[in-house]
Amino acid sequence: MHKNFIFILLVTPILLLCTPINIEYPKKDLTQEEIVSELLEGGCVIYMRHGSTNRHESDRTTTDFQNCKLQRNLSEDGKEVLVNIGRKIKELKIPINQVLSSPYCRCKESAKLVFNDYAIDNDLRFALISDIKETELLKNHLQKLLLKKVKPNSNRVLLSHTANLKEATNIWPKPEAVMVIFKQKGNGTLLYLGKIFPKHWLSIK
Repeated sequence: MHKNFIFILLVTPILLLCTPINIEYPKKDLTQEEIVSELLEGGCVIYMRHGSTNRHESDRTTTDFQNCKLQRNLSEDGKEVLVNIGRKIKELKIPINQVLSSPYCRCKESAKLVFNDYAIDNDLRFALISDIKETELLKNHLQKLLLKKVKPNSNRVLLSHTANLKEATNIWPKPEAVMVIFKQKGNGTLLYLGKIFPKHWLSIK
């Protein structure tokens, strides 16, 4: 009995990492235009992964977020795509009340190019290279931001990395610069509306 009790204590933190918040899915896939219509109404949380990066670069720091030379950064093509996305969001008049970004340079630059104004949230940092305790902390923080009530007639943007959303919702935000859209339903529940891929923005009317 004593050995079993110790085993439970050891595995519980790992199991917690795999427990997503309550996500509901629509009966049918929404078109890109239908997702934009939901964004125009507000009440959504947009989880955006940073733009396309230079694959020959790698992160060599987990603490010095000011030193971009030690990080994987946006490619020139990636920057151009982000600028075009930003223009389209303004053209469509999608209301954005708040933009929170990971402290990594590629995320901050993505937020600047698409939305211009943003605030840094250190707990949106890259979860994949964290230990179990830190990963749990980052997952819980993201879940709270996803569920925190959005101001009426507006939307919240969370600009971060792949693993963070996977830990929090079991959804992979791929490829780079993709937006994963959730509608808040209350009581700890999110309605997954779908993804807007970077290549699709220019074709949305």
